[in-house]
Amino acid sequence: MTQSPPRPTLEHWILLGILTVLWGSAFAFIKYSVDYLPPAALIFVRLSVAAIVLLAWAMLRGRRMPALTDKRWLWFTGLGFFGNTLPFFLIAWGQQSIDSALAGILIATMPLATLGLAHVFVPGEKMDLSKLGGFLIGFGGVVILMGPAALSGLGGESFLAQIAVVFAAVCYGINAIMARLIPETPPSVSGAGMLITAALLALPFGVWELMQTEGVTPGAWAAVIWLAVAPTAIASVMLMHIARTAGPGFLAIVNYLTPVAAVITGVIIGETIGWNALLALAVILAGVWLSRRKG
Repeated sequence: MTQSPPRPTLEHWILLGILTVLWGSAFAFIKYSVDYLPPAALIFVRLSVAAIVLLAWAMLRGRRMPALTDKRWLWFTGLGFFGNTLPFFLIAWGQQSIDSALAGILIATMPLATLGLAHVFVPGEKMDLSKLGGFLIGFGGVVILMGPAALSGLGGESFLAQIAVVFAAVCYGINAIMARLIPETPPSVSGAGMLITAALLALPFGVWELMQTEGVTPGAWAAVIWLAVAPTAIASVMLMHIARTAGPGFLAIVNYLTPVAAVITGVIIGETIGWNALLALAVILAGVWLSRRKG
């Protein structure tokens, strides 16, 4: 039987912080590159480059990918589908009809989905009042950060787009559970396998859009390369390691901290920060503390 994940260490918190910065900073690069590359093409290039980078890294470390007959490739396919290809498409499609603030709030339901799934499938990740209360408070912090007015867009003509984004959040929750339960595999190998299968799944639409895309600037290509190397390749190794050694419930915290990193990134590039961001940070951190305390 799979053993219960150990209590998160200082190393886990440091890795979680780095992961938060990588994923939070990705929004600025996506916003820039998507002006030149359509979503499917962007996703395919990002995943393909990330897969090549991580495969090369695994080989340099002396790791070997499993034989194609190894059952872990089924796990890699599931991880790639639920962790990359499907949610990337759902979010891109959904944001054609809803603004980023509402999308951010809907994606923040991911920890709640992870909490419920982990309660059923992962030993040692049982739901209790402290965890549930902490995640609900964290979700409230995300609502404050994004702006409560964004909730006024719930329902209406964009209802299907909203459902798509929520389902993307559920996909991320499934990915976190699978990353915890996958048979013993080095993070660099499981991350490479996940990205290889995700890139293959994204290939048909991605190649089709690339063939019809012109006028992509060097800056846009540079943004895509950064997205592939840092928030995708490096982050995938961290994701697999954290989920495997600290549990999916701990990993889910990153989904509340990532919007904070996105706001900080916005400040760095010249955007202003309001009182709601500071209040939201305090509320989110309170929720994180409550979800991790014992009893």
